[in-house]
Amino acid sequence: MESEFTFSIIGTGRFGSFWGTQLNRFFPVLCFDENAGRNREDISCGQWATLEECLACDYIFLTIPIRRIEDFLKMNAQQFRPGSVVIDCASVKMCVVEWFHQYLPQSVNFAASHPLFGPDSARYSLKNHVITLQPGRLPYVRYKVLVDLFSREMGLRVLNISAEEHDRMMAYNLSLIHHLGRTFHHMQISRLPLIMANLERMNHISRIAANDTEELFQDFYRFNPFAEKIRDDFLENFSAVTDRFLR
Repeated sequence: MESEFTFSIIGTGRFGSFWGTQLNRFFPVLCFDENAGRNREDISCGQWATLEECLACDYIFLTIPIRRIEDFLKMNAQQFRPGSVVIDCASVKMCVVEWFHQYLPQSVNFAASHPLFGPDSARYSLKNHVITLQPGRLPYVRYKVLVDLFSREMGLRVLNISAEEHDRMMAYNLSLIHHLGRTFHHMQISRLPLIMANLERMNHISRIAANDTEELFQDFYRFNPFAEKIRDDFLENFSAVTDRFLR
């Protein structure tokens, strides 16, 4: 894919490295991580650059932990080039969109995205995986660049939903599932000598949850306003089923 635009990734953790590698299939990507120096060996997700060089690109993907996004914007909002597009990849949207509005100058565009996949689920292919994309403050021509990249080049299905609906759905899809997965992992179910197919599916959830950081798990609950309610609903219904059938 030939592009007249420049792209960068800020944050080369597990997902950032994966996402940068996917983007780097189509155009050169600059990468920055405060914990990594430019003298490190080449990486598949792009070319090491300074923070200033990354902030000067046309499209800047923030793949840093949710808890660090607000402070990052506070410190660097004025360094983005006017007309550039800042895109997050966080698993929560309401608070991030609010931070974009609060800290980014009017001359800087933004979009909110959430790839509903990662290094485990999309290990072999991106085709037909889903990415949510909310235009935020973004001219149509710049929005179309992202849609074409995600859908036509990467083979993703692009879903445009509100930040509130996204967070409500992710309270089930991420907060609750990761809570269950980490519970299975804590119980060490994978060590059982005899595991039936349905339990093996739960083990798969457990392995994926365990691969993500505790920080990410905590941030689901800290920044998603619906997560605690969904967890409490689950516990209430778990108790109700126990009371009805087992007592």
